[in-house]
Amino acid sequence: MKRILIVFVILFLALSFNAAGDDGIGLSVGMEFGLGDIGRAGGAILPCLTVPVVIYDTSFVNDTIDLYAELSYSLGFVEKTDDLFHSLYFDFLFGYNFMFGTGSTISVSLENELDSIELAPEFSLTGIFTPAVKYNQGLDFGDLYAQIGVPLTYHDVGGIVLGIDSTIGWNTPFGLGLEAVVYSEVYPNAAYLGVGALVSFAPGPVYFELDLYIPGDVEAEGITLTPEFEYFLFGFTIYLSVEFAGIGIPDGTTVITPTLGFKYSF
Repeated sequence: MKRILIVFVILFLALSFNAAGDDGIGLSVGMEFGLGDIGRAGGAILPCLTVPVVIYDTSFVNDTIDLYAELSYSLGFVEKTDDLFHSLYFDFLFGYNFMFGTGSTISVSLENELDSIELAPEFSLTGIFTPAVKYNQGLDFGDLYAQIGVPLTYHDVGGIVLGIDSTIGWNTPFGLGLEAVVYSEVYPNAAYLGVGALVSFAPGPVYFELDLYIPGDVEAEGITLTPEFEYFLFGFTIYLSVEFAGIGIPDGTTVITPTLGFKYSF
């Protein structure tokens, strides 16, 4: 695993200098601090420090190829114990864009997200491999797009889950973005999982996002609502998000998870 991560980092740095332009090399570094379990019955407020966060995000060859990679390390406390947990998060995406006609683009992407690599107190790994196809049409009133993704979730202890994510969206010329996603499972069980909605607005250096997820079984899982605010100035970005999970569970308690972070982009 360590050798694979080192190879990816070296590859990204090499490509970043080849792709560098007026917008920089696409490399960002930062850190964030979060609190967990606020509001949970019998739960303590658990601090979690994520440091560092390294992101590489760029396009090159006339915007034909997209690369995205993110690596972060988290340190925090295990609930109701004094034990520390250590975990890694790694996400890698490669995309290729076929441009044709007037403002029409078909994008094919492969993403492998190691959503959770728990190093201590016990090792565990959860990953999501997602091939996806996206169609984007640029129009006078903004960009309309549709995407089909097929996420394959896997674990170190075995067992896989195969799903389908169906997305439609609209990005306006004045910074407003609207997106809706339908989540479903096809293996090992055929089931409707839920629906998500995302509203974003980016007027200048300010970015605001409201993310909503409504599961198929609200009483069992609860609705999740996450507002996020970002401010960008001279290469620095400061962001604040607050996740409200478990909304709508009968006799349940909404769990609040605030996160504050910053990053600098080169």
